[in-house]
Amino acid sequence: MLILSPLRRRLRRLRGERGFTLVETLVAMVTGLVVTGALFAILEFSVRQASYISQTAQASQVSRTAMTHILDELHSACVSTGFSPVQEKSSPTELILQNGYGEEAEVPGVYTAKGGSTGSKSEGVRQDTIKWAETKEGMGYLTDYVQLGTGAESGGKYPVSSTSTPVRLAANVTPAETANSKGETGKWLFRYYEYASSSSSSTSAAASTLTEIPLKSGSSLSASEAEKVAAVEVRFKTGSYTKEVNLKKAEETTIPSELQTETTFAFSAPSSESKIEAGPCE
Repeated sequence: MLILSPLRRRLRRLRGERGFTLVETLVAMVTGLVVTGALFAILEFSVRQASYISQTAQASQVSRTAMTHILDELHSACVSTGFSPVQEKSSPTELILQNGYGEEAEVPGVYTAKGGSTGSKSEGVRQDTIKWAETKEGMGYLTDYVQLGTGAESGGKYPVSSTSTPVRLAANVTPAETANSKGETGKWLFRYYEYASSSSSSTSAAASTLTEIPLKSGSSLSASEAEKVAAVEVRFKTGSYTKEVNLKKAEETTIPSELQTETTFAFSAPSSESKIEAGPCE
């Protein structure tokens, strides 16, 4: 009978145990790398999508807040019957507008912080210059320069203070790039309309009582044109303020939020079937 020493018995047991071959080890490592890479790809996609959604929501919120501010000014522009709210030198990228707030039928010319029956509501006429200033990146800042009224109306215009208070409405703003009624292209945030002599209609568009006052890029309204402005169209894009992840430039351009609206200065709509003789704020 062969009796094995403890050392030989141990070696025989080790020979009987089967381990992983080199090929199996390499296959396992490659599989692990593929799975890990897929997980990182999913994580990167999730981070980019979360950042995109966050920045899109932020851009939408900023643009809506800025548009609401501008609409509040436009809706408060008819301070008296026959008043012309839009002032001369208004341009496609700069709106000069006189408006006012008050509890009385006639808005006071002097802007005061002690208006109304309670003595705590601010009211009076003021002038807002809503201006877009372009930056090197092609975007820009939208700022409202507020000048408070200092007296009664004279010559269809209220005197205002020489000093202005800037109010930043939005950053990363880009104007719309499109053609006006004459086919001239350019950058604009504001388009100006006057009442046409008669309404226009076609098979592809509803009846309209307005006609555009076309302005070229870099030009502005004259005094006679400003007196006729009965409606203003506002349109702009707003991008996000911050970058939560390092996105490529091509991806950043897909984030802006675009808004468009139009406000008519009128106490009642003019007839679309007869000759139009109404003016702004009538």
